[in-house]
Amino acid sequence: MNKDSGNIDQNKEKKIWFRNYLFSILIHLLLFVGLIYFLDLSSNKSRINSVVFSLDSKEYQSEKSFKEKENNINDDEVESEPPVESSNEIRTVSFSDIKADTTNLEQIYSEPTLNVKIKYPRGWTFIDQNKNKKLEGVTFWLNDGSINPPPYLHLEVVDKDMFIEKRYKYKTDFEKYTAYYNDPEELQDYFTQIIYLRTEDDEDFRLKLMIKGKNEFDSFQPRFWAILESFDFGKNIFKTIGIN
Repeated sequence: MNKDSGNIDQNKEKKIWFRNYLFSILIHLLLFVGLIYFLDLSSNKSRINSVVFSLDSKEYQSEKSFKEKENNINDDEVESEPPVESSNEIRTVSFSDIKADTTNLEQIYSEPTLNVKIKYPRGWTFIDQNKNKKLEGVTFWLNDGSINPPPYLHLEVVDKDMFIEKRYKYKTDFEKYTAYYNDPEELQDYFTQIIYLRTEDDEDFRLKLMIKGKNEFDSFQPRFWAILESFDFGKNIFKTIGIN
């Protein structure tokens, strides 16, 4: 009887010890997890604050630097602003000094109201507009899909009162008109060249080229000059444009 009672007591002690052991392990695990959590939280807060401080510092330095540069630029402009030129002399450019390329200029646009004729490249198409039974303008563009967006040319009939000679930097004389123009302009990688054609007739004309990309513009510009040279208009019905 005493032997059975001793065995029961030993079993109870083992169960109590095992239960306490499990509680101890669980408490240590909770403490360990809690310690890791607080260390990680502390580390994150420190890292975030340092980034915010760094950004604020950089923004302050950039703003300060920008204001200093702006002030320096303004000072330089005040000190070294060039005098305004009073001369509006236009430079005359001979067409023989201009590189013109007639390659692929195998198509001719012709219309009867103003007897306008002009060559345009193979692979291009056009659409023209009339107003009061007279040509208002014609637009040419590349339509083979090889370039997107395609380059285009626009020939426009303009009122002679629109001409202001001092707006232009260069001029080139042709048989029936004088071409006035400036250097090409660039906006968001689109390059534009506009030629004002001053005539002795009732109408003037304006020819505009627009192409995306500097290399594309430079490579096409010689053909643009050849297109300009091919332009003809007026009542001389005996003159035609030859194909080179």
